[in-house]
Amino acid sequence: MTKEELYRRAQRTVAARRQRVVTARRAAQEQAEREHPELAELRKERTAAGIEAARLAASGAPQDEVDAALAKAARADAAQQALLQADPALAARLAPAYTCPVCEDTGRVGGAVCECVHTLVRGMRRAAINASSPLALCSFDTFSLEKYPDTRLPGQELTVRAHMAEVLEYCRYYAAHFSPGNSPSLYLYGSAGLGKTHLALSIANTVLEQGRDVVYVSAQNAFSAIERERFSDAEGDTLAALQSADLLILDDLGTEYISPYVSSCLYGLINTRVCRRLPTIYTSNIVNDADLQRRYTEKIVSRLLGSCETLCFCGEDVRLQGV
Repeated sequence: MTKEELYRRAQRTVAARRQRVVTARRAAQEQAEREHPELAELRKERTAAGIEAARLAASGAPQDEVDAALAKAARADAAQQALLQADPALAARLAPAYTCPVCEDTGRVGGAVCECVHTLVRGMRRAAINASSPLALCSFDTFSLEKYPDTRLPGQELTVRAHMAEVLEYCRYYAAHFSPGNSPSLYLYGSAGLGKTHLALSIANTVLEQGRDVVYVSAQNAFSAIERERFSDAEGDTLAALQSADLLILDDLGTEYISPYVSSCLYGLINTRVCRRLPTIYTSNIVNDADLQRRYTEKIVSRLLGSCETLCFCGEDVRLQGV
């Protein structure tokens, strides 16, 4: 779903919460009035006085008559408050049990979207990512450097483990200082099982906690969905969701089926997000430019790599080491 669709769904959830509260309070009020007839009389008196004040004001009656009707309504209100103060248990039964007392389940505070709506949206996005990835298992703290050999990289003084430690710290810093419009896109590349998805999801976890909209999807699933939506009446706008997320993680780039339409969509996606200054994290097993050129057009490769900082993952498949 797009960010806008998520917010519409969250607002519907909040509205449903409020309706449940209103229904429950109405039932509690009716029960209380059966047990305490004086409550019913005070409510009727308050309603009648309010209607009378409105009628008098609309008909141009003298202000003292309008004020008298309003005073009668105020006396009924005061009498009801006194009755409830004398019976705390009754007052508690009649108090509306809002899920969010800040906005009283309206979803807005002072004209702005309430934090409860933002929280719902983050929860829905997190649930969507969890459904298609091991998000809950991925964090910077669970990224084990001990799985990488402490041997030198070919032609360098740096060891594989030291190099991966630098990659880890870069990703940690990137997540902590993430900002749409300022953070660069990343191209994480290396052989299978070296932790690319783990660190991408670790970034996602941190950015989600910051209240940002994060979309995670494998390239294969993303472009398969786009193809299906092209030729069917099925609901959904995958491409729009990918284009608008604060952070998009496109996992396993290179596993998608390439057709002229998919190539066009991929270029359009890269270009749209670059123009909107929205960061994307790509992970891929394609480790050199020549292989990228063979799979994609020069135009795609130039736009992709030209918009990304690249992080090389090296070592041996950590998944074969019990991770």
